[in-house]
Amino acid sequence: MEAITTAIPIAYTGRMAWWDYVQQIAGSNQTKIAERTGLSQAGVSAWQSRTPKPETVTAFAHAYNRPVLEAFVAAGFLTADEAGVKELTPSLAKISSGDLLAELSRRLGVN
Repeated sequence: MEAITTAIPIAYTGRMAWWDYVQQIAGSNQTKIAERTGLSQAGVSAWQSRTPKPETVTAFAHAYNRPVLEAFVAAGFLTADEAGVKELTPSLAKISSGDLLAELSRRLGVN
């Protein structure tokens, strides 16, 4: 089977939790995520502390036009190797200043 190549956000590599991936992709609050995915706000809220169900991960991926395999890896259902996805590191020049500052703040523990 040939590997799928996709631009993979940092969260995809498994260095971040599912909720961090959701925040990075969605960039909005739980209510808006629930509306866009068709899921309950309580269900979306539970993602902060529990592993999501495969069907809700799929709903999230479809709602945000992300590959389902990418979301499954972010949720911890598969590894990148198991999914057959090749990781691509985005060029720093293509990452917004806001995203760079957010990542730097996260690494330094600054809120």
